[in-house]
Amino acid sequence: MLENKLYLIEHKEIINENVVYTIRQNKNNEIFKAHFPGNPITPGACLIEIAKELCEHFVGKKLTVQSVKNVKFISLITPIANEFLKFHIATTTEDDAIHAKVQILAEGNVCSKINFVLA
Repeated sequence: MLENKLYLIEHKEIINENVVYTIRQNKNNEIFKAHFPGNPITPGACLIEIAKELCEHFVGKKLTVQSVKNVKFISLITPIANEFLKFHIATTTEDDAIHAKVQILAEGNVCSKINFVLA
């Protein structure tokens, strides 16, 4: 789990069937010393894990990534310039699997899009 280590949930807002989480990145986390020293960048794998954890938080149960349909990294996310991130999450349930579409925004700009299936 990366929650309370790499990030903290600052706010949760439910909008219809969707949810928006505002998180704060922990710029002092060890991962940023390696990725990359002096110029920290939030790893894409961590963004996917955060999105999964937030989906778990939203549905109230543990999930595993069944498949990743699409991931787009549009712009770099750094813990210095982008301390706060918004995760817009839309989910649907099909055949006991949760299909999630996630947009990650920093200062109102879409930085990443993730489309995956969780079970």
